Amino acid sequence: MRTEEKWIISTLNRSRLFEIFPSSDGKLKLFGMEAELIKIIMAKIGVGYEIVTPEDGQYGIQLSSGNWTGVIGMLCRGEADIGIANLGIFEDRYRSVDFSSSYMSEGLYFSYVKSANREQLFSFLRMFDFSTWMFFLASFFIASVVILIILKDKETLSSIMLYLFGSFLGQTLIFHKKINEWKIIFFSWMLFAFVMSSVYSGALSSFLVLPSEGKSVENYRELSEAVAKGTHRAYTMKGANHASFLRHCPEHYLQFLGKMIEENMWYITADEMTQDPLKKKYSPDGKPKIDAVIGAKYIFKMLYEIGDFKSKVFVSEDRFIGGSVGIAIRKGFCCLSEMNKYITRIVEAGIYDKFLKDESLKYWFSLSSEERNIVEIAEDRILTIRDLTDAFLLLSAGLLISCLIFVIEMVFPYIKRGYNKVRH
Repeated sequence: MRTEEKWIISTLNRSRLFEIFPSSDGKLKLFGMEAELIKIIMAKIGVGYEIVTPEDGQYGIQLSSGNWTGVIGMLCRGEADIGIANLGIFEDRYRSVDFSSSYMSEGLYFSYVKSANREQLFSFLRMFDFSTWMFFLASFFIASVVILIILKDKETLSSIMLYLFGSFLGQTLIFHKKINEWKIIFFSWMLFAFVMSSVYSGALSSFLVLPSEGKSVENYRELSEAVAKGTHRAYTMKGANHASFLRHCPEHYLQFLGKMIEENMWYITADEMTQDPLKKKYSPDGKPKIDAVIGAKYIFKMLYEIGDFKSKVFVSEDRFIGGSVGIAIRKGFCCLSEMNKYITRIVEAGIYDKFLKDESLKYWFSLSSEERNIVEIAEDRILTIRDLTDAFLLLSAGLLISCLIFVIEMVFPYIKRGYNKVRH
């Protein structure tokens, strides 16, 4: 039985989630995912409602005094009946307000614009990882020693190593005929050299067609290390308790991340989070850094899993906390079971997912061509002289060494001849 003729709904005015616009007839016009959700629920229950927003623009953080800020605070003080603002159902909030059944399961992920910067110098050596190179070198030296033992005084160690290295580069392998007595060892090395050179050639060809990017940050541990190095910054939403959650995690790298966010005030507003949280920022020293944003994955899906953004924006699979999202209700308020009934129907019918897809499409079509090009794809698709810098450096170094050896070989006989004349 309803005891309220008009419900007061507390929310945050956020782009694409709950947009509030005044109209000429004095009634507010509501747009966005959660606005559509609450309009359906209110229409089904058949009750009028009034929209209010907290002055501090926060979701709700419990202060040391025990009071709450934001939407949760308005419910606790009786200034609103229900609150809808993508509110996570957490234990501390549940002690102060009630919650409806969940209409979404979420967690905190991070996202950033993929960098077009690449590691240049000797990047061709990175076709294999360190352990593979060590395995190759170990095999190379062991094979050299074994063949030296087999051929004894027939070949020197330096000539054997030169021949083996040449076979890796596709050169003919020339040894003393005694090696024919050890065909297993000879053909084992030939097979090994063929496989390694083929794999390396394939990887190098792929690199020349599409140069690889530098190592990306893929999980929270790597994000924390990148923040410590100063190459990245991690932002989270102002008025949410994300940084506090990080600081109280048992993992030290998460604690460090939360500490850095609080000390540097790396916060963005709730409205910035749903507009374009990955806008490029610059540090006070003028050097660009990669800005990662920590937030709910549905926001990143809504903004960046459409159009060309799919290939330009990285969204982590790693999350450090998970939970459910529901509508907050002040203690003692009526009609919770009726509200839960309609929320369950909306979620199970896929209507809320449709709201998400609709807002994602609206966002994409509202962008200009310049706004869609947040990363220069041309740099990722065209091979430039910069990608061959290390190859030219190596070639230049080899030519220089060859010229020096050539000059020494030309001059040395004359020096030796003059020295012999002096002695006689």
